[in-house]
Amino acid sequence: MPAPRAVLLVRNAFTHDARVLRAAHALRDRGYEPLVVAVMSTEVRRASEVIDGVAVVRLDPRSPFGKMRRLFRLGRPTAALPPSGRHPGSASSIPTPLLRVHRLLRTADFYRRAYGVVRRERPVLLQCNDYNTMWVGVLARLTSRTAVLYDSHELWPDRSGRPEPRWWLMACEALFVRAAHVVTAASPGYADVMARRYRIRRPVVVLNVPAAPPPRPATPAADADLAVYVGGLQAHRGLETAIEALAVVPGLRLRLLGPGREDYRAVLSKLAVQRGVADRVDFAGAVRPSEVLAAVRGAAFGLALFEPTCLSHRLVAPNKLYEYTAAGLPMLTSDLPVMRAFVDQWGLGAVAASGAPTDVAAAMRELLDPEANLELRHRAVAAAAQVTWARERQKLDAAYDAALAAE
Repeated sequence: MPAPRAVLLVRNAFTHDARVLRAAHALRDRGYEPLVVAVMSTEVRRASEVIDGVAVVRLDPRSPFGKMRRLFRLGRPTAALPPSGRHPGSASSIPTPLLRVHRLLRTADFYRRAYGVVRRERPVLLQCNDYNTMWVGVLARLTSRTAVLYDSHELWPDRSGRPEPRWWLMACEALFVRAAHVVTAASPGYADVMARRYRIRRPVVVLNVPAAPPPRPATPAADADLAVYVGGLQAHRGLETAIEALAVVPGLRLRLLGPGREDYRAVLSKLAVQRGVADRVDFAGAVRPSEVLAAVRGAAFGLALFEPTCLSHRLVAPNKLYEYTAAGLPMLTSDLPVMRAFVDQWGLGAVAASGAPTDVAAAMRELLDPEANLELRHRAVAAAAQVTWARERQKLDAAYDAALAAE
């Protein structure tokens, strides 16, 4: 008898989405046959493949304005981020009414195609990852006996750069959290806001802890003059601040591990040249989720310098916090509520004011002290023994059980 199907929807290319991959593995371990439904990107055009034992299909949503959009020559490198904070080469080059129609049509085409997959596969469980997949969950709830889980990776109505009116995003999400049988969230801050905002039971918090072996005993950093950042190379992640700080911390090198747009990397490269640290900034590219811990383990400390440009950033609990911990690494984070609470709870490193190179540089110097660094590494190993995917997996399994029982 074939294993029951579980479908996980995500609106990215699913090349570095560790959270969704862990969920797919959890479902497989429970005896389900997981299928991740993702989307093609400019760089990733494969319609289907298998990633770490999980089947993936990618949709290619389109609109009649797609070809016209390319005529505006998007993606041209620029020297710096514009005052709006958008990525250089962003879609702001297109006339706003045309851009909105184009996005609306592509989104509608995604929902049409994704719902077609759900109808064909008839999953017993559908996991909708983030707001921008959940209309498919609503349709599935109305037309089938599929159990629906809504996993909120961030506070979607409170993300910077959203073109939709905030009231509309909140109205839709108020429907989504009621249409889903169970709601989960990636940060305790998100869960608190969603429970209060929508007057629902607090979502189950499943932290972004990697599936890792028991931590190794603490030892001095193999590369004691190296700071690492792992994650997407995007604006408002404190990368410019880190490069500015590097200029006043002699000898410290910075390695950036993650995917990013060429034009934004050009902005960071130019800044490194201007500050005289180009030879100390390494754009190492992205690594697979299973390779992250090995890639960062030898560094002196990890960076998580999110800027509070929106409530979603202010309350973020990013993958990198738990990846650094699992690797036995001290960390330097922004002084934001959820991140600071985690660092303070376990004594894992230092916090610094967002967007303040002087403050960041001072914290970097503290973390480079050999004696202090080794003590922090011992604390990280102790924390890693308690903050485990096994514990988070128990909460996720309970959420799946509740969704299936509700249906």
